[in-house]
Amino acid sequence: MNIKNILSIATFGLGMGLLSASASAGPDTTLVLQMLGEGTQVGTLADVAKRTGVDLSKKDVGFSLTDFACHEMPLIDPATKMQLGKGIDCLAGITSDGNGGLTLTGVSIFLLPGGTIISKGETSLPAFINGVGSGDGHRTHVTGGVPTTDNVIATTGDFAGMGGKARLSGMIRVGGEKMVFDCLFVIDLLGA
Repeated sequence: MNIKNILSIATFGLGMGLLSASASAGPDTTLVLQMLGEGTQVGTLADVAKRTGVDLSKKDVGFSLTDFACHEMPLIDPATKMQLGKGIDCLAGITSDGNGGLTLTGVSIFLLPGGTIISKGETSLPAFINGVGSGDGHRTHVTGGVPTTDNVIATTGDFAGMGGKARLSGMIRVGGEKMVFDCLFVIDLLGA
């Protein structure tokens, strides 16, 4: 299945809106995906790489693959709320900023029916100010990262050979039994 078929299925067959309505069927496209829900721990980035069959051993992810703690959750189309696949967010180098916030390195894995996209980013997570933002305790930190260079580090299937940038904005809940993710990714893919 190629990217043109994915566009056709997503836009016309299922009405999911996986790709923006203005996206063409060409090799360059933008995907908007949301990791949403409680994250289930699924091991380290080494475990996830083995499971997905993607060799990340020679990729510069900033830390050892075994330093990343990975959490899996539904990957949805934010427009329709339909589940498209699974998202796995792997986190390492978590450091306090001294003001209740955090910084970290994240490797995000997007498991879609047509293939896999993996990106790496440096992320800041300022804490919500009491009474401002989430306030209800369901989310504790705002999260975001905008890459200055290409940060899509691996692709498979219909996305094989594509690169590009993935930017992130959202919210998470840290602490408690499980992390909660509400993270929106905009992935600008460029053809090989």
